[in-house]
Amino acid sequence: MAAKLLIVEDEETLRESLRRVLHHEGYEVDSVESSEAALEVIRDKHYDIVITDIILPGMNGIDLVRTCRKRNPEIILIVITAFASIETAVEAIRAGAYDYLIKPVIHEEIKKIIKAALEEKAAGSV
Repeated sequence: MAAKLLIVEDEETLRESLRRVLHHEGYEVDSVESSEAALEVIRDKHYDIVITDIILPGMNGIDLVRTCRKRNPEIILIVITAFASIETAVEAIRAGAYDYLIKPVIHEEIKKIIKAALEEKAAGSV
């Protein structure tokens, strides 16, 4: 069964690019443009991984990470941002993010991170 991924990104071009690339890798991929929309779909559907931007309209991505971890401690959260800093990286990891990527997102890099995260989850390490 294919892993289920949710992409939370307000930039439509990046959201669709990631969705296409990850779908091509064999994952079941949904995408939304805000944290609030993500929380709605997460309520109704199980996801193995959520990939979220930090700067989003409404609730930011780090608050989304915290909320998702409270609801489902098993979910893997990957944070992406164009406005990287040591402070936001530390905050994201402390909130429960598995990894933190700086835009522009390199498709090969995110594919490796997803694969590693799913392998760790299957082995019980995550």
